[in-house]
Parts: sequence; structure tokens; C-alpha cells
Amino acid sequence: MKYTTTVEIDLPRTQVIELFDNQENYHKWQESLISLKNMEGDSGQVGTRTRLLHKMGPREIDMVETITQREFPDLFIATYEADNVWNEAINRFTELDDNRTQWTIETEFRFTGAMKLMASLMSGMFKKETQKVMEAFKAFAERAGEP
Repeated sequence: MKYTTTVEIDLPRTQVIELFDNQENYHKWQESLISLKNMEGDSGQVGTRTRLLHKMGPREIDMVETITQREFPDLFIATYEADNVWNEAINRFTELDDNRTQWTIETEFRFTGAMKLMASLMSGMFKKETQKVMEAFKAFAERAGEP
């Protein structure tokens, strides 16, 4: 399953990247995040693997993020692996003008086992959840960027 989501953030791209790239901010915009722990590598760098624990509804989802490409300010790519789910997120940051940034995520999910059937029944939910997280980041970033 593949889809693209986008949001415009009323901040300069440099500020958006600074806020996005700081792991200490994750809890401020990812409401489902319970914990994160670096497993290997330097935080935020290519090859870094981080264990993320999210609570979605009654379920806890344990996943591993691997940063595969980092070309700020334009591009950040990571994969996320959990039971029967592989996900790649290609994050692009486009400067619209001096004070506005467009954040686009090209998302691909691959499923195995029981998740394959569940995903086909709930495909719209995945895109909706990605958009919700992006909107949460936008709100956090714009609050953080206020003078």
C-alpha cells in the first residue's frame, strides 16, 4: 500500500527541520509514543536504529526505526518494522517562501500474515493516522516557533 500526505507549516524550513530532527521533541507531537531507545548508531544519523513503543488504542506496538537517508534540509527517509509490518517513510521538506514549509511524506507499507488482511480492510485508516500525526507536528512546531 502506498500513499502521500502533505501539510503546510507556517515556519521557515530551517526551524521545521530543527524541531523535526530533535528526538526530545517526539513526545510533544506523537501522542501515541510511550518510549524510545537508541539501539545503535548516533541519534538521527544514517544507520541509526531506534526502538519505539507506541500505544494505539488498547494495543502496544513495538517497532524499530532505521534511518536510511538523511539529506537535510530536503530529505529524510526511514523504515519502520513491527510484527508483520514494514513501512518506509520518505519525508520531503519544501520551502514555499521565507516563512512557510511544505512537509510531504510518501509512505509505503508492506504486510505479512494476519496484518495483510487487516490492512486491506482498513487501508484508509493508515493514511488518516499519518495525516493526524503530521497535523500534530504542525501545531507543535508553530507553537514552538512563536516569539
